[in-house]
Amino acid sequence: MSPAVQTKDLPGFDAPTTWSGPLLEVIDLKTYFDTPRGIVKAVDGVSFTVEQGKTIGIVGESGSGKTVLSRSVMNLLPKRAAIPAGGQILFQGKDLRKVSNKEMREIWGKEIAMVFQDPMTSLNPVVKIGRQITESLRHHLDLNKREANETAVSLLRSVGLPAPERRLNEYPHQLSGGMRQRVTTAIALACGPRLLIADEPTTALDVTVQKQILDLLQTQQRDRHMGMMLITHDLGVVANRADDIVVMYAGQVVERAATKTLFKSMRHPYTEALLRSIPRIENRSHTLLEAIPGRPPDLANLPQGCRFAPRCRYAQDRCVTENPDLFLAEQPGHEYRCFFPVGTDAGKDALAHNSAVGHTATGTPVSIHGSAAEAELVV
Repeated sequence: MSPAVQTKDLPGFDAPTTWSGPLLEVIDLKTYFDTPRGIVKAVDGVSFTVEQGKTIGIVGESGSGKTVLSRSVMNLLPKRAAIPAGGQILFQGKDLRKVSNKEMREIWGKEIAMVFQDPMTSLNPVVKIGRQITESLRHHLDLNKREANETAVSLLRSVGLPAPERRLNEYPHQLSGGMRQRVTTAIALACGPRLLIADEPTTALDVTVQKQILDLLQTQQRDRHMGMMLITHDLGVVANRADDIVVMYAGQVVERAATKTLFKSMRHPYTEALLRSIPRIENRSHTLLEAIPGRPPDLANLPQGCRFAPRCRYAQDRCVTENPDLFLAEQPGHEYRCFFPVGTDAGKDALAHNSAVGHTATGTPVSIHGSAAEAELVV
């Protein structure tokens, strides 16, 4: 490591802040798209809070609205198609939906940064790694070329990339998938952002590298005292890495709680279904994975009632005609969107009724195995 730059001196380490409120507040956010097929409600009334130094997990299948949510926060949506239909995105008290493009360019990288889903497409294939890192350093921190290169080397070393001095002169195609993801992480961390958004940061990586990347993000988040949004389809990823979890389905929040509360007393059938679909090490070899039946609804033609009802093993007639609001659970801060929640008398009665008749109110066949909410997880 160059003697001029130590890891603890990197941007974002022990950086002072005068803001005492929530780092990020998303309030009733609605982001729609105008398409030839109609209005697509990709994010429909989502609310959550990210505190300084805390991690929130955003969980859901592909198509649930996770990526559109993250790009709404970053103001990275196509202007011609995206319709800001309502809500607020307050970052340190400032509504990001009202700032100009020029102001937003000063926020990107310096205050809010993003680790994108696919490093091969988010990195410029014809620009060397060094330039892609130093560009933001020189713009936001006003470093000269030598200082920027020294900081870039230290950043690459801090994210565990071997031979960082050599990597500055290499192109993305010369690196493995895991190495590219470490580079994108270094770029995101370069200017010491207050908020880091990690959108499916382990996509297309093998299991060992996935753990390394997640450990890296967790360590950097803790050391720099950043807020972090960790976006994933896998509840197992956020089980021991997030302070709070927001479960999204078809553009809506269907359950929101502190991590320990969610796994101890989950209430929404979709959350339960996500957990049941996770492979378990105690299962015998060649055990079939349990999939969620059906597919998410068409966001341009949403059903009248609960959006998860056509796939839900608890669904009753009421679920087909009414869309539930978010209900408060027993634990403070725990909310869910369901008339027949998991683990309650209403949920047990609905499940017993569907089991007796062999199908739900929507015609979905019922398969009863043991409630995943009762599974023991280390959280």
